[in-house]
Amino acid sequence: MLALSDLKKLAEMSTFERAFLSVYLAGPHSTAELDKKCERIRHLLRTDGSGKDEKEYFDDNVRSVTEYLDRHPLKSGALCIFSCRVLDVFRAIPLSVHVEDLIRIDSSPFIRPLAELMDEHATAAVVVADNKKARIFVVSMAGTGSEEVIRGNVKNHVRVGGWSQQRYERRRDNELHKYAREIVEALEKIGSSEEINHILMVGSKETLRAIHENMPRDLRDKVVEKAIDLSKGDPSINKDIMELFREEELTTGLDHWEHIRAEYLQGGLAVIGPEEVLRMAKAQRIEHVLVDRTLQAPGMRCRDCHDLNLGMATSCPACGSQSLFEVEVFNEILDMVYLSGGAAYFTDPIHTLTDAGGIAAHLRY
Repeated sequence: MLALSDLKKLAEMSTFERAFLSVYLAGPHSTAELDKKCERIRHLLRTDGSGKDEKEYFDDNVRSVTEYLDRHPLKSGALCIFSCRVLDVFRAIPLSVHVEDLIRIDSSPFIRPLAELMDEHATAAVVVADNKKARIFVVSMAGTGSEEVIRGNVKNHVRVGGWSQQRYERRRDNELHKYAREIVEALEKIGSSEEINHILMVGSKETLRAIHENMPRDLRDKVVEKAIDLSKGDPSINKDIMELFREEELTTGLDHWEHIRAEYLQGGLAVIGPEEVLRMAKAQRIEHVLVDRTLQAPGMRCRDCHDLNLGMATSCPACGSQSLFEVEVFNEILDMVYLSGGAAYFTDPIHTLTDAGGIAAHLRY
């Protein structure tokens, strides 16, 4: 299962040369064309006679990938592989969702397709609860995970009058609070082992309210809930859960863009365009970044000082070196955002965002 922590670990890796090979395979059929595609790329690589050149880095990494696929043939599903013999890094990540075939060489792993997958297939905890029983499922890009069941002992309301009823209601409230805390603790335990993007809760109104009231702020902000009658049976409950998923999906790239745009227009914590977003990413100020998934921004990284700049420069603005190589700037920005604890969202083309350069960000300060 791919987690945000996996992307952060990959984002930490970097070299001063284009020594990283990233390979995305859509399925078993993709391996048949891999050698031919790699050979075409090899003929385009730099050989300058000074030390180990890009062809040698590439050949070493291709050899590692080929040897892995010989030992572990891809029989189903998709796969992405990151190889860098310079750093002694090799990582193969099976994927249960579709990816396009892709081969990329760079100074760091090409994580942009994985970041897009995480945005499209966010992990959610689903809570189905009434006063008697709570079930918690984890649903992610890897499918449905384990189920946890928590039993409740919350009695029905009664009418006995006077102090007896007050004592009964106090005991009942205490049981409901204890039950809700157990559910919240289970969610916190799940959240400590994997990144939970949304919490979808369905069930009795009273139980959901108690769970919500016992949640810390970081979990409460992820909640989408709906009071339903759980006696209707699983088919009806599943339908209600799917409706909640669809409601949550309404938080689209357009919503993110409108929020950033409004903040920017009032001079607030937002920047637009590759230049400003790159500057804020270097300063570790980005809370979340929004990227047009169809656009790519070229840039150049310096082999001598590792500085990154937009456009196709012929010399490094930082140190003056002419030893530069081309990179995909949006991928580099993603590395910086993840390393500084930020998040990334992707969107289909939005006219005003495209005019602004295809990328924008909300700042943390």
